[in-house]
Amino acid sequence: MTHSDFDSIVHLNQNALEGVGPLDNESLSLLVKMSDQALVVDDEGDIAGFVITLPPGTEYDSSRYRWFEDKLVDDYVYLDRIVVSDEHRREGVASRLYDEVEGELPIALEVYETNDVSLAFHESRGFEEVGALTDNGTTNLMLVREPDEG
Repeated sequence: MTHSDFDSIVHLNQNALEGVGPLDNESLSLLVKMSDQALVVDDEGDIAGFVITLPPGTEYDSSRYRWFEDKLVDDYVYLDRIVVSDEHRREGVASRLYDEVEGELPIALEVYETNDVSLAFHESRGFEEVGALTDNGTTNLMLVREPDEG
C-alpha cells in the first residue's frame, strides 16, 4: 500500500460501511503508520481490495482492539479491516489477502453480528467466536483463528 493508493482505499472503505468503520485520508495515514501490514490487491491499476493489520501493544483508539488487548495474552495479529470492491467480489481477492496475513500468530478480528456473509467466510477459514462486544448499540462477534500447526 502506498500513499498514492489512499484516495481509492478511502473510497472503497466508505462504500463498505456495513462491515467496517469510517475512514478518511488522515485516519488511514495514522492506521498505516501503526500497522503490521497494509496490503492491496492491484488489478491493472484498479485496487480490488485491501487489508490492514496491527500488532499488539499499539496505541489504537478502538474498543474492539482494546477488547483483544485485554483478553489475549499471547502475541497475535489484529486484522483491523479488509475490504473488497464490489466489482471484484467472488474472485478470491479476500482469500488472497488472508493468505498473505495468516502466518505463525493467531489472527483476531471482529464481525458485526448481522454480517452473515462475512461470518460464513470467516467460519470457512477456521475462525472461531471467542466473545462479543456491544459498543454504541452495535454487537461485534470477536473471532480468532489459530495458526495452522506445521
